[in-house]
Amino acid sequence: MKAIIRPMTDLAKKMDEIERFCITESLPVYITKKGTGRLVVLGHETYENLMSELEKFKEENELYKSLIQAAGESRRGESRDVNDVLDEIDAELREREDDDRQKVSG
Repeated sequence: MKAIIRPMTDLAKKMDEIERFCITESLPVYITKKGTGRLVVLGHETYENLMSELEKFKEENELYKSLIQAAGESRRGESRDVNDVLDEIDAELREREDDDRQKVSG
């Protein structure tokens, strides 16, 4: 991703230009103070997309953790009834769908 770097003084002097990079070009603008990175300015849509991707990664990570735990349980001979597991999965999926609906409506 292309990096746009601007000094802190540009926040006041060149905000229109910074906004254009963030909104039109969908690029983050890195703001520095005395040569050190201080802030990153993003357009709202870019920020929302990043947060959505982060949430997906978190969910995938939880799934991988569950799979690793299940593999360990299987190796130790700890097993569960498949119907109980499927019921838990269905309940989890319904909960996520409800959460998604609440996010959209709220």
